[in-house]
Amino acid sequence: MTTASSAWERAPLIPLPSRGHEHEHERCDSCGQPIGYWAVDRLTGLLDRWGWDTYAPESLRRAHEQRQPLALLLLDLDHFKEINDRYGHVAGDMVLHAVAEVLRASCRENDVVGRYGGHGGDEFLVLLPMTNRDRAMSVALRVLDGVRALQVGVPDVDKGTRTTLTGLTVSIGVALYVPARGMEPVLTDLVLEADAALLVAKREGRDTVRMGRRR
Repeated sequence: MTTASSAWERAPLIPLPSRGHEHEHERCDSCGQPIGYWAVDRLTGLLDRWGWDTYAPESLRRAHEQRQPLALLLLDLDHFKEINDRYGHVAGDMVLHAVAEVLRASCRENDVVGRYGGHGGDEFLVLLPMTNRDRAMSVALRVLDGVRALQVGVPDVDKGTRTTLTGLTVSIGVALYVPARGMEPVLTDLVLEADAALLVAKREGRDTVRMGRRR
């Protein structure tokens, strides 16, 4: 089992740039690339929406030029609103951080992982270069297992104590890009396809993976 009772408090913070150093760069935890402070989600250390929109299209372009398959995963935390409503947004943030750690452990260095939806968002996007259907499913199942194993210690404001959240799950939609002559990939199309597959996963009971139509 993976224990995250104090991981959130121990997480290294990414400092804001001091005056005169606004253009210094960090390396993103998810893709290892040098990026600006503005491209990193401060809570999770993953790419934020702006960073995702900057770096993911480049990975897609390379896949098209090199005629390599690619997969996109869209993940949504199941029943996340209930966690926020019952335990508060600090607890919700701790859960988001723990799930981000599962994603980081499940992905390769050149995969592009981002938090989707901005502040308060409970969705994540993962772009997997050189990945076919079988490997995409393998990664998605690894993430499902990793989230199921989480034990996240959070404050229980009502009781004035701490409690451990277990039984966390995510639903995942997967879109595939398979190179084809004259077919230029569009990132927004892949996201929409993964989103449609995610909705199917939600309707069919959550805590599962569904594939979009093959491209």
